[in-house]
Amino acid sequence: MYILAIETTGKLSSAALIDGRGRVIGQKISADFMSHLKNLVPMIGELLDETGIEKNQLTHIAASIGPGSFTGIRIGVSTARALCQSLGLLAVAVPTLESFLYKKEAREKGSEDVVCAVINARRGQVYGVVEGYMKPQPCMMDDVLEVIKNEIFPEGKRVLFFGDGIDAYGEKIKESLAGKGEYVFADESCRYQEAISAGLLAYEKIRRGETIDYSSLEPDYMRKAEAEQKLAAGELPICKGPKQE
Repeated sequence: MYILAIETTGKLSSAALIDGRGRVIGQKISADFMSHLKNLVPMIGELLDETGIEKNQLTHIAASIGPGSFTGIRIGVSTARALCQSLGLLAVAVPTLESFLYKKEAREKGSEDVVCAVINARRGQVYGVVEGYMKPQPCMMDDVLEVIKNEIFPEGKRVLFFGDGIDAYGEKIKESLAGKGEYVFADESCRYQEAISAGLLAYEKIRRGETIDYSSLEPDYMRKAEAEQKLAAGELPICKGPKQE
């Protein structure tokens, strides 16, 4: 078994190969921000060439389905669907927030450590998950901090933060949690979404029989795009054509 995992929900796209024993065979990460459309397919080709794995050896295609960058999610999911269709493979839908729990640093955490992943959704909002305390959901950063202060710190546990929500709300987190308990920001080298963790979660989902047909692989944006929200609220101006004489 060889799983090709695709991650395009953040600024950098990546692709990884996981074998039938859950081992990482290789990973390629784009060096350019938000270049998914340009770099993803060539990067997958390079990964296969470097690892010596042929396309016909692949058994599953896994895609990180969101939340995150709307454009990035669409590119990753559509690429995975196309590969599954052309190669006759099953797909695996990987929830992006849950994949943070499969990062090497998260898997090697202590028994009293709790993983918290926050993806910036702007305007004080995040897509967040707090391991064992809060399910993946769109919420305010303040909501995440309240869970940490009121439920985790009183139990004497330490929080490990991942995701670009750290970049957006780092100072807010520091101010809110100062003197309340222990927490750590993941280093930038392991802070963000990556195909390896998506692939490891996909491996577990395959073992549980959680595979789908490519036609059922869909994005999970967790909320409408900003323009759609404004339109629904009547805040988006309607562009009118030239006045007809």
